[in-house]
Amino acid sequence: MAMKHRNVRGKIAYIFDPEGERKDFGREWWSVTFHEDGQRTLRAHCEIEAGVVADRSVLRETVYTTGPDYRPLDCFVRLHESGSFLGSGWFRFSDGWAECEAVNMTSGRISQKMALETAPLSFGAHPVSCDMLHCARFNHNTEKKVQPCRGVLTSSRDHDGCSGPNLCTTDFDLEYLGRENITVPAGTFETDHYRFLLDYHPTEDLWCTPDGFLFVKITVGGYMNAHFDLVEFEEEY
Repeated sequence: MAMKHRNVRGKIAYIFDPEGERKDFGREWWSVTFHEDGQRTLRAHCEIEAGVVADRSVLRETVYTTGPDYRPLDCFVRLHESGSFLGSGWFRFSDGWAECEAVNMTSGRISQKMALETAPLSFGAHPVSCDMLHCARFNHNTEKKVQPCRGVLTSSRDHDGCSGPNLCTTDFDLEYLGRENITVPAGTFETDHYRFLLDYHPTEDLWCTPDGFLFVKITVGGYMNAHFDLVEFEEEY
Protein backbone atom coordinates (compact mmCIF):
# COMPACT_ATOMS: atom_id res chain seq x y z
CA MET A 1 0.00 0.00 0.00
CA ALA A 2 1.35 3.42 -0.97
CA MET A 3 2.27 5.83 1.83
CA LYS A 4 -0.10 8.79 2.10
CA HIS A 5 2.03 11.49 3.69
CA ARG A 6 2.77 14.78 1.90
CA ASN A 7 6.18 16.46 1.59
CA VAL A 8 6.89 20.15 0.89
CA ARG A 9 10.34 21.70 0.50
CA GLY A 10 11.72 25.20 0.11
CA LYS A 11 14.68 27.53 0.39
CA ILE A 12 14.69 30.99 1.99
CA ALA A 13 17.13 33.83 1.29
CA TYR A 14 18.03 36.18 4.19
CA ILE A 15 18.51 39.67 2.71
CA PHE A 16 19.81 42.87 4.33
CA ASP A 17 18.86 45.89 2.24
CA PRO A 18 20.14 49.18 3.66
CA GLU A 19 19.52 52.05 1.23
CA GLY A 20 18.99 49.66 -1.68
CA GLU A 21 22.35 47.90 -1.36
CA ARG A 22 21.36 44.23 -1.14
CA LYS A 23 23.45 41.88 0.99
CA ASP A 24 22.58 38.20 1.42
CA PHE A 25 23.45 37.36 5.01
CA GLY A 26 21.97 33.88 5.33
CA ARG A 27 19.92 31.07 3.90
CA GLU A 28 17.59 28.35 5.11
CA TRP A 29 16.60 25.04 3.59
CA TRP A 30 13.37 23.63 5.05
CA SER A 31 11.00 20.76 4.51
CA VAL A 32 7.67 19.79 6.04
CA THR A 33 6.15 16.32 6.19
CA PHE A 34 2.39 16.18 6.75
CA HIS A 35 1.95 12.74 8.32
CA GLU A 36 -1.05 10.47 7.81
CA ASP A 37 -2.07 10.85 11.49
CA GLY A 38 -2.22 14.63 11.21
CA GLN A 39 1.15 15.35 12.81
CA ARG A 40 3.57 17.64 10.97
CA THR A 41 7.38 17.57 11.08
CA LEU A 42 9.41 20.62 10.04
CA ARG A 43 13.15 20.20 9.35
CA ALA A 44 15.35 23.27 8.85
CA HIS A 45 19.03 23.90 8.16
CA CYS A 46 19.84 27.58 8.84
CA GLU A 47 23.00 29.57 8.06
CA ILE A 48 23.39 33.13 9.39
CA GLU A 49 26.53 35.09 8.57
CA ALA A 50 28.11 37.47 11.05
CA GLY A 51 27.51 41.22 10.92
CA VAL A 52 23.77 41.86 10.53
CA VAL A 53 22.02 40.27 13.53
CA ALA A 54 25.12 39.78 15.70
CA ASP A 55 28.92 39.64 15.49
CA ARG A 56 28.91 35.86 15.08
CA SER A 57 27.88 33.30 12.53
CA VAL A 58 25.22 30.69 13.32
CA LEU A 59 24.66 27.21 11.94
CA ARG A 60 21.44 25.58 13.20
CA GLU A 61 19.76 22.22 12.65
CA THR A 62 16.14 21.85 13.78
CA VAL A 63 13.56 19.05 13.71
CA TYR A 64 10.21 20.18 15.11
CA THR A 65 6.95 18.18 15.24
CA THR A 66 3.46 19.48 15.98
CA GLY A 67 0.10 17.80 16.35
CA PRO A 68 -2.88 18.16 13.98
CA ASP A 69 -3.81 21.35 15.89
CA TYR A 70 -0.26 22.76 15.34
CA ARG A 71 0.55 22.55 19.05
CA PRO A 72 4.17 21.48 19.73
CA LEU A 73 4.96 17.85 20.53
CA ASP A 74 8.76 17.66 20.44
CA CYS A 75 11.77 19.44 18.96
CA PHE A 76 15.53 18.97 18.51
CA VAL A 77 17.89 21.95 18.08
CA ARG A 78 21.66 21.84 17.43
CA LEU A 79 23.85 24.98 17.24
CA HIS A 80 27.30 25.97 16.00
CA GLU A 81 28.49 29.50 16.83
CA SER A 82 31.24 31.00 14.62
CA GLY A 83 32.32 27.55 13.49
CA SER A 84 32.37 25.85 16.90
CA PHE A 85 29.80 23.59 18.55
CA LEU A 86 27.68 25.55 21.05
CA GLY A 87 25.00 23.13 22.22
CA SER A 88 22.15 20.76 21.41
CA GLY A 89 18.82 20.19 23.08
CA TRP A 90 15.71 18.02 22.92
CA PHE A 91 12.34 19.46 23.97
CA ARG A 92 9.08 17.66 24.76
CA PHE A 93 5.66 19.16 25.47
CA SER A 94 2.47 17.91 27.14
CA ASP A 95 -0.75 19.28 28.69
CA GLY A 96 0.83 20.12 32.04
CA TRP A 97 4.53 20.60 31.41
CA ALA A 98 7.43 21.21 29.03
CA GLU A 99 10.87 19.67 29.41
CA CYS A 100 14.35 20.09 27.93
CA GLU A 101 17.43 17.87 27.99
CA ALA A 102 20.46 19.68 26.61
CA VAL A 103 24.21 20.14 26.66
CA ASN A 104 25.95 23.51 26.24
CA MET A 105 29.66 24.35 26.04
CA THR A 106 29.16 27.13 28.61
CA SER A 107 26.61 25.63 31.01
CA GLY A 108 27.34 21.93 30.62
CA ARG A 109 24.55 19.39 31.03
CA ILE A 110 21.06 20.93 31.42
CA SER A 111 17.84 19.22 32.54
CA GLN A 112 14.69 21.38 32.79
CA LYS A 113 11.02 20.72 33.49
CA MET A 114 8.51 23.58 33.49
CA ALA A 115 4.95 23.28 34.81
CA LEU A 116 2.26 24.72 32.52
CA GLU A 117 -1.38 25.62 33.17
CA THR A 118 -2.39 24.39 29.69
CA ALA A 119 -0.77 22.71 26.71
CA PRO A 120 1.52 25.20 24.89
CA LEU A 121 0.12 26.73 21.71
CA SER A 122 3.48 27.22 19.96
CA PHE A 123 7.25 26.96 20.37
CA GLY A 124 9.99 29.22 19.04
CA ALA A 125 12.83 27.07 17.69
CA HIS A 126 14.19 30.02 15.62
CA PRO A 127 14.24 28.92 11.97
CA VAL A 128 12.19 31.60 10.17
CA SER A 129 10.13 28.79 8.62
CA CYS A 130 9.21 27.88 12.21
CA ASP A 131 8.10 31.46 13.02
CA MET A 132 5.01 30.86 10.88
CA LEU A 133 3.71 28.25 13.31
CA HIS A 134 3.16 30.93 15.97
CA CYS A 135 0.45 32.28 13.64
CA ALA A 136 -1.58 29.09 14.12
CA ARG A 137 -2.35 30.28 17.65
CA PHE A 138 -4.32 33.30 16.36
CA ASN A 139 -8.03 32.92 17.14
CA HIS A 140 -9.97 33.95 14.03
CA ASN A 141 -13.30 33.31 15.78
CA THR A 142 -13.08 36.63 17.63
CA GLU A 143 -13.14 40.20 16.32
CA LYS A 144 -9.81 41.02 18.01
CA LYS A 145 -7.20 41.75 15.32
CA VAL A 146 -4.40 42.10 17.92
CA GLN A 147 -4.14 39.26 20.42
CA PRO A 148 -1.69 38.88 23.34
CA CYS A 149 0.68 35.90 23.41
CA ARG A 150 2.20 35.53 26.87
CA GLY A 151 4.67 33.00 28.21
CA VAL A 152 5.43 31.64 24.75
CA LEU A 153 8.04 28.88 24.99
CA THR A 154 11.27 29.23 23.03
CA SER A 155 14.73 27.67 22.79
CA SER A 156 16.53 31.05 23.06
CA ARG A 157 15.73 34.70 23.73
CA ASP A 158 18.55 35.91 21.45
CA HIS A 159 17.41 37.40 18.14
CA ASP A 160 19.50 34.91 16.15
CA GLY A 161 18.57 32.03 18.48
CA CYS A 162 22.23 31.42 19.25
CA SER A 163 22.17 30.60 22.95
CA GLY A 164 21.46 27.45 24.93
CA PRO A 165 19.48 25.80 23.58
CA ASN A 166 17.37 25.85 26.72
CA LEU A 167 13.74 26.24 27.75
CA CYS A 168 12.71 29.88 28.25
CA THR A 169 9.71 32.13 27.58
CA THR A 170 8.90 35.32 25.70
CA ASP A 171 5.92 37.65 25.22
CA PHE A 172 4.53 39.36 22.14
CA ASP A 173 1.28 40.51 20.53
CA LEU A 174 0.05 38.87 17.33
CA GLU A 175 -1.87 40.94 14.77
CA TYR A 176 -3.80 39.70 11.72
CA LEU A 177 -3.86 42.01 8.69
CA GLY A 178 -5.84 39.93 6.18
CA ARG A 179 -5.56 37.78 3.07
CA GLU A 180 -3.07 38.93 0.39
CA ASN A 181 -1.58 37.63 -2.85
CA ILE A 182 2.18 38.29 -2.87
CA THR A 183 4.98 37.49 -5.30
CA VAL A 184 8.43 36.23 -4.24
CA PRO A 185 11.20 34.61 -6.33
CA ALA A 186 9.55 31.18 -5.87
CA GLY A 187 6.25 32.39 -7.35
CA THR A 188 2.95 34.06 -6.48
CA PHE A 189 1.08 32.77 -3.43
CA GLU A 190 -2.19 33.43 -1.65
CA THR A 191 -1.20 34.25 1.94
CA ASP A 192 -2.40 35.36 5.34
CA HIS A 193 -0.55 38.41 6.66
CA TYR A 194 0.35 38.52 10.36
CA ARG A 195 2.52 40.83 12.47
CA PHE A 196 4.57 40.20 15.62
CA LEU A 197 4.59 43.21 17.95
CA LEU A 198 7.47 42.93 20.47
CA ASP A 199 9.09 45.28 22.98
CA TYR A 200 12.58 43.79 22.63
CA HIS A 201 12.71 43.06 18.90
CA PRO A 202 11.89 45.03 15.73
CA THR A 203 8.36 44.60 14.36
CA GLU A 204 8.11 41.48 12.19
CA ASP A 205 5.61 40.99 9.35
CA LEU A 206 4.90 37.46 8.17
CA TRP A 207 3.13 36.03 5.11
CA CYS A 208 2.24 32.33 5.15
CA THR A 209 -0.07 30.03 3.21
CA PRO A 210 -3.57 29.68 4.69
CA ASP A 211 -3.25 25.90 4.26
CA GLY A 212 -0.44 24.64 6.48
CA PHE A 213 1.18 27.92 7.60
CA LEU A 214 4.01 27.43 5.09
CA PHE A 215 6.66 30.15 4.76
CA VAL A 216 6.37 32.72 1.95
CA LYS A 217 7.91 35.97 3.23
CA ILE A 218 9.02 37.88 6.34
CA THR A 219 10.11 41.50 6.74
CA VAL A 220 11.81 42.86 9.88
CA GLY A 221 12.27 46.56 10.53
CA GLY A 222 14.45 48.47 12.97
CA TYR A 223 18.18 47.81 13.15
CA MET A 224 17.84 44.61 11.07
CA ASN A 225 16.07 46.22 8.08
CA ALA A 226 15.89 42.78 6.49
CA HIS A 227 13.57 40.59 4.48
CA PHE A 228 13.39 36.84 4.09
CA ASP A 229 12.07 35.55 0.75
CA LEU A 230 11.03 32.11 -0.42
CA VAL A 231 13.29 31.50 -3.44
CA GLU A 232 12.57 27.80 -4.10
CA PHE A 233 9.44 25.72 -3.54
CA GLU A 234 8.61 22.10 -4.30
CA GLU A 235 5.61 19.99 -3.36
CA GLU A 236 5.52 16.19 -3.46
CA TYR A 237 2.56 13.85 -2.97
